Amino acid sequence: MKKIAITGISVALAAVPVAGVFAATGTTVTDTIEVTINSACTITTTNAANTYSATMTNGQLKSDLGSTQMTIACNDAAGWHVTAVGSGSDASNKTAMNASGSGTDIATGIATSGGTSNWAMKVTGTGATGFTSFAAVPSSATDVATGSGAAADATLTTTYQVFISATQPAATYTGQVTYTLAHPAS
Repeated sequence: MKKIAITGISVALAAVPVAGVFAATGTTVTDTIEVTINSACTITTTNAANTYSATMTNGQLKSDLGSTQMTIACNDAAGWHVTAVGSGSDASNKTAMNASGSGTDIATGIATSGGTSNWAMKVTGTGATGFTSFAAVPSSATDVATGSGAAADATLTTTYQVFISATQPAATYTGQVTYTLAHPAS
């Protein structure tokens, strides 16, 4: 009978360590997943550089010259803004329409009649401000549209107006405006 009791105790003791290997008590596992999305804004259009031209006569007004549509996508919760600035080739007056040959440059302004030729710009669409009616082309970067939060498909459209006075010399005149998207809104 002693032999049976000793064998039973041996079997019981051998089973205890095996049970401890399978049981994990008081242990937890936590996975933390983190994703960072950097802020980014883009402005797109069919062409990054557009050229609009017209043949005009003295005394004529054209208020529908060119039409560029820009789309803005921005994930910056602090918003975005678009600036415009005259970027013509004349270093001393980047807002003028520069004359080829011996013509007299056309200044920016909103004249639609009279003795002074002028050209102007207009920006309409999402968040457009300050230039929603024809206005002089700015000589320094000036906000033409702002958005207070993120945007998926904000759109802006630019249009230009040119008035040719009765005495404007025959020539080809070229002006430029550069639009820049930046974020945050201020």
